[in-house]
Formats: sequence, C-alpha cells, structure tokens
Amino acid sequence: MRKLLLFCITIIFSGCVTVEFIKNRIVSPEVVGNKVIFRYESASATFVTVAGEFNGWEYKPEQYRAIKMKKVSDTLWEAEVENIPPGRYQYKFVVDGQTWILDPYNPYVITDPSGNRNSLLIVR
Repeated sequence: MRKLLLFCITIIFSGCVTVEFIKNRIVSPEVVGNKVIFRYESASATFVTVAGEFNGWEYKPEQYRAIKMKKVSDTLWEAEVENIPPGRYQYKFVVDGQTWILDPYNPYVITDPSGNRNSLLIVR
C-alpha cells in the first residue's frame, strides 16, 4: 500500500513539473495573424537582431531593414515583424553584432548552397 501511495504521489508531482515546463516553453518563431514574433533568450546580450531573407540579411542596428529585438525581461528578447508574405525564409539571430546563431527554439533548419545552416521560417 505504501508503494502504491508513493507511486501515485510521484506521478502527480512529475505531472506538475511537465505542465509547468510546457506552460513556460518559449515559442519562436510564432506566427500570429499577419505578424511573426521571434524570441531569443540571453542574459548577457547587449543587443540582438534578426537577419534573414525577409530583410536582405541586414543585421546592423543602423541599417534600414535591420530588425532590432527588444529586451522584454531579464533574459528574453522579442521582435515582431508584420506583413511577411507567405513563403519559406531562412534567418538567424545576431548577438551583439558579431555572433550569428540558429534560433534555439525552432527545430526547422535548412542548409543553404554555401553550406551555412539557417533557421527556417514558414509563413502560410
């Protein structure tokens, strides 16, 4: 009887942890209506941009089409981009103007003709 009770308690608490994990999971990119929300998590970054086929790969903050992410919490950066036409687009995050990284929350990755791996955004 004790083993059964212990087993039930373990299942209940592990379920709570799973629900909390799912609730707090970061989604990126997230397509909502006519906008795409990109999210990146970093406590140490001073600025983050999104560069991709949809903005001519411009990543420097002073560039006209650069997409600057805003720090919305101690560790979370976000950028909302409106009116990206339907299609498939390659992109990366650029941290502090130097480090190009894949979107760690996007499982879709594509290799370009030069052999570079990029995150893949699909807008329907």
